[in-house]
Parts: sequence; C-alpha cells; structure tokens
Amino acid sequence: MNPDPSAPPAGPPGPEPHAVLVADFAVSTGPVLHGATGSLYGVADDGVPGDELLDALDLTTLAAGPDGGAQHPGGDASSAVAVLRRNGRLRGTAGLAFVYLQDLFASWPYEDVGIDVYHERLCAVVPPMLTEANAGRLVLVPFNEPDWIWYALKENAPARFDRFMADWTTTVRLLRGLAPGVPIAGPNEAYFHREFLRHFLRRARDTGTLPEWIAWHELSPKSLADFRGHHAEYRELERALGIEPRPVNIDEYANNRDLSVPGQLVQWAALFEDAKVHADMAFWTAPGGYSGAAPQTNVPSGAWWLLKAYSGMTGETVRVTPPRPDTPDTLQGIASLDRERRTAQVLAGGCAGDFTITLEGLDPALWGEAVTATVHRIDWTGYEGAAGPPVPLSRVTAPPGRIDLLVPQADRMAAYWVAIAPGEAEPLAAPPWRGSWEAEHARITSGEVARQGHPGEGNGFAASGEYDVSGLNMNDSAVTFQVEVPADGEYDLAVFYAHMYGRGAEATEPQPAQQVLAVNGAERFVEYPSTMNWQHRSAVHLPVRLRAGENTLELSKSGAIGTARGEVALDKIVLTEHRPERGTYDGAFARHEDAAEGAAGPVFDVYASQDRYHRISGADRGVLLGPQNQCVPVDLTRPVFLHAGINRLRAAAARLVVEPAEGPAPLEVDAAEAVRSGGSCLIVNEFARGGHVIGWNGRGADAAIAFEAAAGPHALVVSYANGERTEGHEYNVDIVTLHCDVVVNGKPAGRYPMRGTWTWNDFWTYPMIVDLAAGRNTIAFGNEDGPTAEFERFLIAPLNP
Repeated sequence: MNPDPSAPPAGPPGPEPHAVLVADFAVSTGPVLHGATGSLYGVADDGVPGDELLDALDLTTLAAGPDGGAQHPGGDASSAVAVLRRNGRLRGTAGLAFVYLQDLFASWPYEDVGIDVYHERLCAVVPPMLTEANAGRLVLVPFNEPDWIWYALKENAPARFDRFMADWTTTVRLLRGLAPGVPIAGPNEAYFHREFLRHFLRRARDTGTLPEWIAWHELSPKSLADFRGHHAEYRELERALGIEPRPVNIDEYANNRDLSVPGQLVQWAALFEDAKVHADMAFWTAPGGYSGAAPQTNVPSGAWWLLKAYSGMTGETVRVTPPRPDTPDTLQGIASLDRERRTAQVLAGGCAGDFTITLEGLDPALWGEAVTATVHRIDWTGYEGAAGPPVPLSRVTAPPGRIDLLVPQADRMAAYWVAIAPGEAEPLAAPPWRGSWEAEHARITSGEVARQGHPGEGNGFAASGEYDVSGLNMNDSAVTFQVEVPADGEYDLAVFYAHMYGRGAEATEPQPAQQVLAVNGAERFVEYPSTMNWQHRSAVHLPVRLRAGENTLELSKSGAIGTARGEVALDKIVLTEHRPERGTYDGAFARHEDAAEGAAGPVFDVYASQDRYHRISGADRGVLLGPQNQCVPVDLTRPVFLHAGINRLRAAAARLVVEPAEGPAPLEVDAAEAVRSGGSCLIVNEFARGGHVIGWNGRGADAAIAFEAAAGPHALVVSYANGERTEGHEYNVDIVTLHCDVVVNGKPAGRYPMRGTWTWNDFWTYPMIVDLAAGRNTIAFGNEDGPTAEFERFLIAPLNP
C-alpha cells in the first residue's frame, strides 16, 4: 500500500510562472509547409490507416520499406505511394515516399553481408518499384543510421569514414544507373554528427554523389533544444562548401514519450515548421497506427486531431515568440494567416498551469471592425484511445490589433488550437465540467508505482504525470480514488489503462482483461480491450452516477461480485459532466479542396463515437465520401448512418451540427447465421458476442450472409479479430494485415485490409459501403490468396433512409 497518498512520487515539473506566447500576424515567415505530418511505417498497407483519417492530413512525406522487404511484414513503398496519390498532394518537395532500402534485410541491426551482396540485392529490389504508378513519388534512402550500423561512424575514426564514403559512392552510382532521375537521400544518421557531415558533404561533392535530399534523425528529448542549432550548422556547411541548398527530411523524429501526445507533438511541429523542413515520426511500436494517431483504421486519437489542426493551417506562417525558445517541455507554438480566406490559427502547448496567447498585428484592413478567436483543447487519449473533436473552451470578440487569450489550468499533455475569424460570433456555452485524478496519487493496495516516459527516459511510454500503477494482480489489489464533483448527476468516467494480458510470461491465451469498479460501494465489472503492451495506453468510457461532493471510486481485482479476469496497469481517471453528444463544425476551418464535378462545398471531418444514425443540420444535401472513397450523395434532411470514427462529408455549409438520431434498426447477423463453405468453420470464442466466430476462412474457404433489404447504398460494418503477427523484431510489434475480398450479389465489391487487433479475442469494426438490390441479397467474404480475419458479426443499415 502507498503509505501516504498525499505525498506521491515526484512527477513532471509543476506549473511554470505565467507564460506568454506571442503570435505576430504582421510578420510572415513563409508558406505553410506542414512538414511534420510524416510517419515511418505509419502506413502498414494501402488502407491502413484508412483515408477517412489520412485525407485530412497534408501528407508531405512518408517513410517506408522497399517492396517485399523482410524487415517488417507491411509498410512497402508502393503502398505508401498509393496512399500519397490519394491523400498527399505532389507539390514542390511534398508528396514523396522515402524508401529505406536496407529494410530489405530481415535482421535488426541489419546483417552485414558486405557491400557487394547488398548491391546484388539492390539490383533485384529497386527496378520492380519503378512502376508508372510510383513515378515521381520515390526517394531512395540507401543507408539507415550508418553511424552505428555497419560502419560505427560515431567513433570519429577516419578509416571508418573512408570505408563508408567508398561504399556510399559506389552505391549512389549503382542506384543512379538502376533508377535514373529518382532522388536519393542521405546520409541518414541516427543523430546529427557535425564532423562526419562536413567530411561527407565534401567527399560527396567531389565524387558527384551528393544526395538530392539531406536526412538525419532527431531521436532525443534534447532534440527539442538542439534541432534549430543542428539545422543552422548544416546550412552553414552548405554555404562554406559551395553546395546548393538541399531540402531536408528529418526522416525519424520523437520518442515514445512524445508520440500520441498533442502537447509534445506541437513542440516538434513548431521546430520543423519554423525551419521549413520535412519530418517523419519515428517507428517505435507497430505499423499502421500512424505513430499513435490512428488507434484503429478510421478511429482518431488526440494526436490525430493535433495533426489535423496543423494540416488545416493555410496561407503563411507568422512569427511566433515563445517564452523560452529551444527549451523542452515548455510552451511552444505555430501560427498561420490566410489572407484570401480571412482566417488565422494558432497551435500551442507543452506546459502546465495558466498561460496566455497574445495575438498581435491583426490588420483592421483585413479583419474589419471585429475579430473572434475561439480557444479549443485537444486532449491526450493515449496511443489507443479514441478522441472526439477539440473541446471549445472560450471565445473572445474584440477589435483587431492586439488580443490576449488566457488559457487557465492548461494540461501539459494537451494542445490548444485557436481559430480566428472576422466579425462577431454567438457566445460560447461553458464547456462541460471535467476533473482528473492520477492513479499514483490514489490509495494503492498491492500495487506498484513506476515512472514511465520522462526527459531522462525518452523511450519510456507516455503516462499522465509520468507515473502509473501496475502489478495489480493480487486478490486484494485495488486503487481507490476520492473524487469531488460539483453536482448530482451522470458523468462520463474515462479510465486510462494498458495491458497485454496473455503475452510474454503469461501462460493464458491473449485476451481482454477486467477490473471490479465500485462507485460508492456499488460494484460492476469493467472490460478492458487488449493494448499493444503494458504501457501502450488506451481509455475505456462508462457512465457513472455521482452525488454532489465527495465520492469513492475503486478499481480492484476482486469484490463481492467476484474476481476479475487478468490485470491492467492504471494511469489516471477523468470524470466529465455528461452532455448529449453534439458536434459543431465551422465551415471556415473545413477543408476547401477541389471537388469532383457536381459536388460543392468544403469537406467536414465529422466524428461519431459509435456506429449509428445521426442528424446533420446546416445543409440540405451533401456527399459522404465514404471509408473507401465511394462518394455517395446523401439527403441531410434525413438520418445518415455514420460509422465510429471519422466520416468525411462534403457539404455547402457555413456550419454543420451533428447529433445522434433515431433510424431504422440495423440488421445484425451473427457468425453462427452465416453460410460457410470450403472449410470455413464456426469456432467457439467466449469473447464474441454470440459465443462463436467464423474461422479458417480464406484460401478457397468462404462465408456468406443472406438477408432482405431495400435497394440502395448500405453501411456494412464487419466485427473481426486478427491476432496474426510475425515475431522476432527487437522492439517493433509486427502485426499483420489480413485482407478480405467482398462479393455482393455475385459481383466483386472490393478488397479490404483488416489491421491486427493484438489478439484473436479482441474485436474491432471495419466499415464499408455496399450497394444492395431490392429483396434478397447475398454478401460473401473470402480471400483466394490467404486467410481472412475471424468474423464475429455483421451489421447492415440503410445509409440514408
């Protein structure tokens, strides 16, 4: 037991003296680049993550492996290019896939087979990637972290430098022969090495093998202090050596403690946007999760909303003066001004306590007599927790010129987005009351407090307050929170947790876990889906009824109702005053893009917390772009079925309001009701809703469902499990995407990728839109090339009844 809950372990720094961040809209710093939106292996396959998430991100670069590479089971260059063609505009230095050629090897670090064998492998791997579809989209990266892999350059040994440069020269000449006109990036060190870089640039200049792109990695918490200096040093080397300026890609950046955390990511984005360089978030975990921004294929985390807000900045960036430049874990920010659209935005974060955002240089000639600034909070929801839209906190309308925006009691892990538009706006309702309690500050019985990611341990995973509570596996294990709420009523309880029960030392089958929740003594079980590991945090949400004043919430291993299955590590709980779900989306900050013929209006990225019907007001009609880009016209005077996560809707609207609505009851077909053939069979699974799943499906075995429906587009939501993975990588969890071919009434409807769900006992949903005929319909699920996921149930609903 923690003997003194009032004296918890030391955590992150407390609130700083009142900080002020100044955005000066009179001083432009150049066109917005969105350089920090890239990710290494963030895309596992074409469609993982889905376009519902990636379309809103201005993907300037992606980093991937070569087609058929053995380092990871997915994330190939051609898949990255396919994603970029739909979601990353090719302009200037943007819209490119950086191909880590050494990822053709299976081992980490790469097996040192000698440069001649490597060249032989390159001759086999590179030419097949030079397809028409990939033309103009590839950048070849011949070496990855040569400062420690193969060459040990960080020891400043001239002979090792010479060996690397000899291999660099022959490799670049080989690649230019194999792939004429395809740019090359390098040297791609694990950290900025000024002595080697000087030597490298001089030798590459003299041998005619300078790369078209300069790349290195920034993978330390100190990078937040050092990067601007590194970039300035590199530019000075270019000038001193008479080298034309090269574009820079920091093709791996950030640590586990940063990824998924809006308040950390905004600090990194501010660095790279200020320097106008490209950057890709590092790959520390599993492919297809977009570095903690995409918990599921179409479901966003708080990090996604940060990247979306950043990608939504248009026009030019303006000068931002933080209170402590180049100081990690302090208030930093980015600001933009779009004169054509008459909008401005600020992204800020990185500190706790009160701070102020000062807006200066707002020209009355552009803005008119009044300007309105609305401050939103983008919450951290863990690596695997779903996040709704940014929460509006406050709104100020004032004459242009200078405006001070107070952000009280800021959350260090959150980011804050300010949307600025001309004129007045209706008053903003007060946000719902919210309170947070750390597990390490609670009363702990038979559990252990452990420090997680912090500045001294960058690759520890993020935890609120830097600590969590684990080892809650004894019968008397419990974490007891004393909470105080302002009024009687219903609250949303979010429990931040992690677990991988059944993997590692556990002998049991990997499976979801439980705890007993007691609210003022009333008990029930809480179900926790599996996460990637014991620190890869998610959040579960459940309603609780509390009385005004003090309440006791306890999460324990056992109680009067029984003993919970498995165990979890707890990070914190958050209570939020319950309000009906209602999302408001401002057209001024929607995505104004070129539309297909016949379509009009901006694209709104609309969030739904669950698969169900919604009422959308603000326009009479629109086009639902769909999870696979089906572009279905919808009548917005009638309910529209939205799948859980992000739904892209194009509509000519100044504002959209989205609320849950009643609609016809969707048809649910259980696994046991499907017709199976060719060896597809029914498997008992106690975690499936109906107690069974369809397994051994694919490779000629199929499952089909038959049902009555009206003619027209329908939502089809497939509940599936996929525990497939390869083993053996030092730190990456190589989950495998399984594909499913869907045939509707005898006609192929598409091939759909279903990302790994960590275990065969955890079920996620995969949405699609299918056209059905009036009367009897049959939908078949199979895969001639390999196995499918295991299917639990199928939900079918008219899209727009």
